[in-house]
Amino acid sequence: MKKTLYAIALSTAPMVCQAATQFTGDSVDGTPVISRLDVSDLQSGKIHRFYLQGAENGVGQHWLVPVLVAKGAKSGKRLGLQAGVHGDELNGTRAIHHLFENLDPKRLSGSVVAVIGANSTGLLANSRYFQLQHDSGGGVDFNRIWPGKADGNAAEQQVYRLFNGIWLGNIDAAIDLHTQSTGTAYPLYIYADYRVAGAKELAERIPADIIKIDPGEPGAAEQAFNEAGIPSITLEIGAAKSYQPELIARALAGISNIMKHYGMLPGKAGRDAKRQGTFIGNETRSIRAQQGGFSEVLVALNQDVKSGQLLAVQRNGFGDIVARYTAPFDGRVASIATDPLREPGSLLVRLIRVNAEPSCKDGC
Repeated sequence: MKKTLYAIALSTAPMVCQAATQFTGDSVDGTPVISRLDVSDLQSGKIHRFYLQGAENGVGQHWLVPVLVAKGAKSGKRLGLQAGVHGDELNGTRAIHHLFENLDPKRLSGSVVAVIGANSTGLLANSRYFQLQHDSGGGVDFNRIWPGKADGNAAEQQVYRLFNGIWLGNIDAAIDLHTQSTGTAYPLYIYADYRVAGAKELAERIPADIIKIDPGEPGAAEQAFNEAGIPSITLEIGAAKSYQPELIARALAGISNIMKHYGMLPGKAGRDAKRQGTFIGNETRSIRAQQGGFSEVLVALNQDVKSGQLLAVQRNGFGDIVARYTAPFDGRVASIATDPLREPGSLLVRLIRVNAEPSCKDGC
């Protein structure tokens, strides 16, 4: 059924029409505010800056989301990059900034559209969650409500404005840039639904450490893009709340490979997943704390482990070991806790492996 839906989306994607760029009439420090983008009516061979008029907050002011567009001198593919869907995940912002610092639109065919800080409130709160103010407040996972709702709550309206005001009609492929959550870390890690035409191609152009063949997460931006006929992947760049230059550089190398493959940039592609020796798995298992305590993770990212191997221990306030955690199967370490303080249910270690069972072919 899902493959049929994707086929329908792909077949109808060219029918999506985008109105001319709609300006609100406002500007901030000379940067115009828009409610809708149409890349086709922008001047070619130039980098454009806008603020998207996001949802309103509790005092009736709109959140403003930075948008960068590199409109190439020649026509070609249109690539979308998005960072800050989770507000504490920042490596993607530096990747986008670095790309645009070094991108010459006069040598570009096609366009690159980038959103920086999609989750305005999460950025300010150092949180993965969009912060709601009504009824004593609360948090909404901003990557579980795509494609949003025009008449929903503030978080759903913000997503709706991003999806319909920036993305639909303006891009042919998308990369949603994330990191692991605060207190945990990934290597350079990709989620990709290999059933979606073009997703495998995107993923394997990047010299990642690990690719997870994944059936998708309902309400995630990646899922919404795919279902709209825009092949996409989620690129996890390390850990939250920091810039990690080596991982950012490899992410940028992969984005450059994709752009060269699409004919957007001249030159030959560099190191990709094959040359990197990327581990491609289809099953993950999260080992979580069963009680509270101070945890010590005994394995490293990208390390191969054996079934039964000790992965982590937990100690109480007196230093006594109160829990030991072992690997449930042979696999590779895909994520670890970096914050020693772990309450029940907190992630300690996530493993990935290749599961040959037919039920896991598309990810489990």
